[in-house]
Amino acid sequence: MSQIRRYESMAAVSMLAMWAALPATAVAQETTAQPAASQAAQEPVTTGDIVVTGTRLQNAGFDAPTPVSVVTAEQIQRAAPATISDFVNQIPALSGSNTPRTNKALIGNGLAGANLLNLRNLGVSRTLVLMNGKRVTPTTLTGAVDVNTLPNALVKRVDIVTGGASAAWGSDAVAGVVNFVLDTDYEGLKGNFQSGISTEGDASNLTGSLSYGKAFADGKGHFLVSGQYTRNGSATYGSRDWFKAYKIVNNPLAGQPGETTFLAAPWTAQFLNETGLVASGPLAGYYFDPNGNLAGTDFPLANRTGNGTFYFGDKAVFDRLYDQSPFTQSSVPTTQKSIYARASYDLTDNINAYVEGSYATSKAHTRGANYGRSGASFAPVALDNFYLPEEVRSAMIANGLTTLPLNVQNTKMGVIGVGNRRKSYRGLVGLDGSFGGDWKWSAYYQYGRVDSKIRATDMPRPDQYLLAIDAVANPVNPSQPICRSTLTNPTNGCVPMNPFGSQALSPAVLNNVIGVSAQDIRYEQHVAAANLAGNLFELPAGPVSFAAGAEYRSEKAHATADPISQRTGFWAGNFKAFDGKINVKEVYGELGVPVFKDSAFGRSLDLNVAGRLTDYSVSGSVKTWKAGFRYEPIDGVELRLTRSRDIRAPNLQELFQAGSTVNTLVNDPVNGNTPIRAFATVSGNTNLTPENADTLTAGIVLRPSFLRGFRASIDYYDIKIKEAIATNSAQFIVDRCFAGDAQFCTAITRNSANVITAISLQPFNALQERARGVDIEVSYTMPIADGTFDVRVLANYVDKLDIVLPTSVITRAGEVSNNVGAAEGVPHWRATASATYDSSAFTAQLRGRLIGSAVFDDNWGPTVIDKRTVPAIFYLDAYLGIKTNSIAPKSEFFLAVDNLLNQDPPVVVQLDASNTQAAGTNPFLYDVIGTTIRAGFRFEF
Repeated sequence: MSQIRRYESMAAVSMLAMWAALPATAVAQETTAQPAASQAAQEPVTTGDIVVTGTRLQNAGFDAPTPVSVVTAEQIQRAAPATISDFVNQIPALSGSNTPRTNKALIGNGLAGANLLNLRNLGVSRTLVLMNGKRVTPTTLTGAVDVNTLPNALVKRVDIVTGGASAAWGSDAVAGVVNFVLDTDYEGLKGNFQSGISTEGDASNLTGSLSYGKAFADGKGHFLVSGQYTRNGSATYGSRDWFKAYKIVNNPLAGQPGETTFLAAPWTAQFLNETGLVASGPLAGYYFDPNGNLAGTDFPLANRTGNGTFYFGDKAVFDRLYDQSPFTQSSVPTTQKSIYARASYDLTDNINAYVEGSYATSKAHTRGANYGRSGASFAPVALDNFYLPEEVRSAMIANGLTTLPLNVQNTKMGVIGVGNRRKSYRGLVGLDGSFGGDWKWSAYYQYGRVDSKIRATDMPRPDQYLLAIDAVANPVNPSQPICRSTLTNPTNGCVPMNPFGSQALSPAVLNNVIGVSAQDIRYEQHVAAANLAGNLFELPAGPVSFAAGAEYRSEKAHATADPISQRTGFWAGNFKAFDGKINVKEVYGELGVPVFKDSAFGRSLDLNVAGRLTDYSVSGSVKTWKAGFRYEPIDGVELRLTRSRDIRAPNLQELFQAGSTVNTLVNDPVNGNTPIRAFATVSGNTNLTPENADTLTAGIVLRPSFLRGFRASIDYYDIKIKEAIATNSAQFIVDRCFAGDAQFCTAITRNSANVITAISLQPFNALQERARGVDIEVSYTMPIADGTFDVRVLANYVDKLDIVLPTSVITRAGEVSNNVGAAEGVPHWRATASATYDSSAFTAQLRGRLIGSAVFDDNWGPTVIDKRTVPAIFYLDAYLGIKTNSIAPKSEFFLAVDNLLNQDPPVVVQLDASNTQAAGTNPFLYDVIGTTIRAGFRFEF
């Protein structure tokens, strides 16, 4: 442990020596032509205004107290990410975001290939995504937005409000706001084309974008269009040397001196192979060949846990079994296309009308699981089974067996493939205007629609499978098999299937035992809003600024499902049809008051207050507010503090989802942590109420005049969410029930033998969550030769990330366990650092990323699991851009390398036993691809 801490300290010191990261709020505002914090909603009618998302006020002299991090287009270009979200997600305040590289092989969530941002690791539903200050039509029913469908090429800045912002921007901004600000006045032609691949020859990516903007009608009008194409290739965990198929297993030696309860064991697999084997009973060790004949009776039986369910520790035996995890995708193949267009026209000198529209498609395909069956209750083979080898039948008779408990991974039935297709449509018309010199107003209407199709192919049908493998000799023709069930129900359509071996099945057999679980979802959103901002009157310290507005939003979803899913006839998927709709009415006001300026009490003091009344059609009215101040006692020192009440109402999925049922595996502590298969059903809950959060941020910004080019900020945050809405994993519910939290026990159904048969994953308001920590941003810029040298560091320290239950507190800060529970764990420290030299001839950058040391699970002490500590990880990225005017006035060839040192991820086993396809690490935190190289060319006329 001391070595780990020394390594972490050395990495942190080296990064701080490089200096700073992304600019602090005040820094970002100061580096622009006119420092200001104003309405970050949309570009004002007048040109040259600087728009920052910390406030809706329009006063160019007002600096809001709310912390905002700003990422510029130049900073994004210097990383040359395949998509803009790949860069934004590396900001330490963002953790646990959903990307194509965080695949958990979930069948029914419909999120494959999406990039959904997650601030503070509080969940994607608590991060509000805006574009030019307006809500973006959500990609999913959770309200989350796939940011790669936005016009990435036109993004000139990304503002990240890292505190509560519901009073200013509305519901869902509990963790904060990410606002993508577009260059809507762009003129010219620009393009970017790049391609990349990992050094393993997979995880390829191809990105192309082209944008064109032009003024017309003597500058009164402006037209803009931008299109982009992105394709990400596949990669698998098993193709990497670091992959060792680590999973959590019961320690067979538990209770002996020095032994832990669980092991993080390499080369762990369910005790299944492709052809069939016997794991228990008198014939344990019997196994079969591809043709279904008995291959031997001595299959290795040592190193097994859970009554033979898992085998661990021996690579040779692992290779004889068939485990899912080596084939699980570490990069989901995804193709995205989008086009965005905007036209504006000055109706008068003070009124501008505009219309914009976008269309985006996304296609992703996830490799799911094979149909694994184990034991007498899932794959019983009767003594008179037609396909049973005679020597096995004789052995069964000799041992008094009437059925054979067969373990088999049915690869011959195919692997479940989950296809997700989304089409997004968005149209908007609006007016911006000004009057009275410094008053501005805006109004707009937006319509958005998302059509989603989920198709889970080769989906097993358990009832049909059990009938098909229960084959006997046909009484009419004993040389031919027939389903036992057909003897009493001749028209049931059952087709006999050989449970042994791995030979290809006929189309007739396949059509009987597999199918397609399908769901189509149409989501529609209407938004109408009006805003007004200006100065009310003058005080000695400056004008009193005011902003107000109203917004109406309606959302509805209509989902259909296939007939077999409707009656829960598949192994997983089992989507259900449902309809749901909600509407939201909101009014808000904000006030900025300059108390003094250049007085005996200091350079300046500004107050900022805001309030919002929100009425939800389902759950009633809620009030939100914020109050804060910004105080500059002396030049170069700024103190800021904000207190706010923020809200999030339940989304359409949490309210109305009719349910999707999956077959899951859980360790049951009531029965000695024996792995149990049970049906888990996710469904909505119309009794949910809005969650509310109390947020406190306090910070200091330093811009000393004696050190020109140096800027720094430190901000403390504390977010307490009450009545938090959560949908937990099956394992989480089972564990919490066993720990004494009775409310979770009501979600579990057991049979007369006290064995779990079903688990309800319905969301509820029973949780409280808390996030507390510190954000640090520092930068230093200096001129060197004909260019500039810029060194930057951004760091986040997480002190608390807790889930508060009635009888216990689950901590997530300082741990990295990869759980599907209410929150993913995060290490205490995360940081990024960059050193950049930019000149007229070239740009060169080195960028480091630190993920601090952690423990596997804070509640699991040294006696619980053997691999408890996780070391710090440091990644190094590089960028080189060569500028040239020979092709275009502004053109550049570039090369970018991620994870230059090819750093392997640490061992982090999956807590949830149902995920037998786990990587053996946490893909939400660590790089699972390795060194990736991208090269490209960008130009601008």
